[in-house]
Amino acid sequence: MIWRSLVIPLTLVVSLSLTGPFPAGLGGDMDDTSDRAARRAPYDPATVQKTVEFWEGRVRKSPDRFLEHRELAGAYLAHQRETGDVQDAVRAERAARRSLELLPGGNVTALTRLARSLLGQHRFPEALEVARRVAKLDPAAELLVADVELELGHDAEARGAFAKAGVDPNHINALILRARFAQADGDLDGALRWLRQAARQADELTDLPAEVVAWFHVMVGHTLIDRGRLDEGTVACRTALAIFPRDYRAMTGLAEAAAWRGEWDEVVAWGRRAVEASSQDPEALALLAEAFAKLGQKDEAERRIRQLEELAHSFPRIYDRHWALFCADNDRNLDEALALARKDLELRQDAGAHDALAWTAFKKGLPAEADAALRKALERPPQTASFFRHAEAIARAAGRHTQAGAFRARARELNPYVLKAALLSKPGAAE
Repeated sequence: MIWRSLVIPLTLVVSLSLTGPFPAGLGGDMDDTSDRAARRAPYDPATVQKTVEFWEGRVRKSPDRFLEHRELAGAYLAHQRETGDVQDAVRAERAARRSLELLPGGNVTALTRLARSLLGQHRFPEALEVARRVAKLDPAAELLVADVELELGHDAEARGAFAKAGVDPNHINALILRARFAQADGDLDGALRWLRQAARQADELTDLPAEVVAWFHVMVGHTLIDRGRLDEGTVACRTALAIFPRDYRAMTGLAEAAAWRGEWDEVVAWGRRAVEASSQDPEALALLAEAFAKLGQKDEAERRIRQLEELAHSFPRIYDRHWALFCADNDRNLDEALALARKDLELRQDAGAHDALAWTAFKKGLPAEADAALRKALERPPQTASFFRHAEAIARAAGRHTQAGAFRARARELNPYVLKAALLSKPGAAE
């Protein structure tokens, strides 16, 4: 099964007041969302593009006004949320920087959008520097700092920033970070609880953009699917699609649930829809490659792999880890995969980076490097079945059979479907 980053950075997705009141009734049990759906304006696929065009026009008419550039940056970020296009983050960066040139002091919104645009390009150190500047102007922006610190693998620094933010811990933004902390601590039930509470709040915020509301449900869905709770995860992803019909992330979740079930025609159907909605969806491309291989359509599988490779090379940094793990899973381009994993670890020191290095080094036949990276990852292990399958293979090859058995049991506990999953090229590679 494909590797997936389980968490999309919060700061790419939602910008809400951190001090305003909450709608009544938040934080209770899950209930019928039909009333809330009725209060929300129907999704209009033209709205975001029209907003971009509007602010582009305003910038042309008033190129020396900071507000126009600031709002254009926000429109580009909204467009990226819909399409996943990294170039929108580049455009947002340009617009935000221009706004800050025109109004260097007190331009908190432009500064925040600059940080988000850098985060969207995986330029984490730069994003962190800008986020810290925002936090000096608005302490609540420590949540933004915490988000970037987590991406860099700085767990203690992230928790420190969260504590300094001084926001209600049940605020929708705070809940997402609490879910990430819980996941890092191995409290997967707690992580799911916070994600569900955030999704309930998003449903109540009727002015929140559709793609943002849908994102919260997608996160619930992906988390459930990764735990093997496929029926519940499918419901959450379909809920997201009912809110935002073009949600490629929800389509990818449905494709993965079908893959765990071995329903390869269904994987192709949802994977194709996801790629049509966003050509920059590496997870959907990987799932399509796997599905076509399972269906015996080798040429089509190779075509999807070429698309994934082109995407990875088009946006270095952003898809390096995806491509490295895909190559390692399938014994392809192992020299490149190992080089990318090493490079990724230079940028980020999170457990996922150590996992990627361990797996690529193992597949390249470097057991000492693989074992060292695995030991580092195990200090705060990623709570994913794929990680523990990697750990099992590395430990078994090193002759640590008892430990390998424990890793296998943990993988099965996290997702009972994982032991049924076969790798694309060599089904026995991780056995």
